[in-house]
Amino acid sequence: MNDSTFSLEAGQRYISSEVQDFLNTFVMGLPNWKWLSLIAAVVVLYFVRFVVLWILTKLKKAENYFPEKTFMHFFLEQPIEKGLSWVIISTTGLIFMDSLELTPNLDKYLGLTIKLFLSINVIRTCYLAAEAFGLTIEEWAKTTDTKLDDQLAPFANKTLKVIVVVVGGLIILQNFGVNVTALLAGLGIGGIALAFAAQDTVSNVFGTITILLDSPFKLGDWIKIGDTEGTVIEIGFRSTHIKTFYNSVVTLPNSVVAKEKIDNLSERNGWMRFRHTIGFTYEATPEMMQAFSENLKYQLLQDPNVDRERIAIHFNSFGDSALNVIVNFHYHLDEGDVDLARINSYLDLIYKVATEQKLSFAFPTRTMIMQQSVKEKSAIQ
Repeated sequence: MNDSTFSLEAGQRYISSEVQDFLNTFVMGLPNWKWLSLIAAVVVLYFVRFVVLWILTKLKKAENYFPEKTFMHFFLEQPIEKGLSWVIISTTGLIFMDSLELTPNLDKYLGLTIKLFLSINVIRTCYLAAEAFGLTIEEWAKTTDTKLDDQLAPFANKTLKVIVVVVGGLIILQNFGVNVTALLAGLGIGGIALAFAAQDTVSNVFGTITILLDSPFKLGDWIKIGDTEGTVIEIGFRSTHIKTFYNSVVTLPNSVVAKEKIDNLSERNGWMRFRHTIGFTYEATPEMMQAFSENLKYQLLQDPNVDRERIAIHFNSFGDSALNVIVNFHYHLDEGDVDLARINSYLDLIYKVATEQKLSFAFPTRTMIMQQSVKEKSAIQ
């Protein structure tokens, strides 16, 4: 057998001359035996892939032999068998194709197709490896005392995935004959235009770095940024996700978060402040308001969650239609307690004490006094 003639020499008596002539007939620049070999290789490799897939699936059970929370354990947990099976089959196909010595054009385009398929599955496998590496870093970060690495770990994981995709894309372009060096140089020339087009993205990235290094809050913190208040559930590459008390998720660009005033409510170590202005009608006497203040303070002192040293209840000002009394104290909120329920209980207590003292809550009112002049009074008489 050579590059263009099919023969069996010692076994020629089993193949007729007509069959040999058919196999040696050229179609589109290749003898028929090479076309049949290509078709047979595709069919065989297709079924061999299922065998390789089965073997890799069995080998994945080896993850139990690796300690938990290690790279190999996480890597074998990923669906790596599909990508690796195609990598093996594509590599075998390239080797077989080279041995057939195809025509230049067919060799070029068929080789590019197989290399593209091979590159995509290599990138796919590397992406899963990056995911496993990121999970390993996150598990390691949980064992440390600092909270900064807990926030940096997801960020590093996403960054590594982006690097894998970008480098993989450049490799694919290189396989298609694209001059990657010239392409990168061209990107340098267009850097100014790119900077203007992606300035928001760049500012968000720098905002992310600022948040991670300055660490004004961490995952799980209860914060207030502008009109948004809730729990931080994710610090992403571009934005921060906050779960509000309405069970919705608000996404804030990190460039905005880095500029805004951040109120970290979790830093109160469980202590919350209750501050409310109560308005009583002008029929209330000083004695009634004094009794209200003393009685309410006594009731609050019976609550073990209230700070006994920081209770202030006093008459504050004369309002347009009310006598204003400020109620100010601090209470401790244990983990799992609902702040709104606690506030509701204190409001109920204030209403109960005010009712016992027969005080009426004021609302905006206006009294109109009409006077008559002396001449009008004389005319009426």
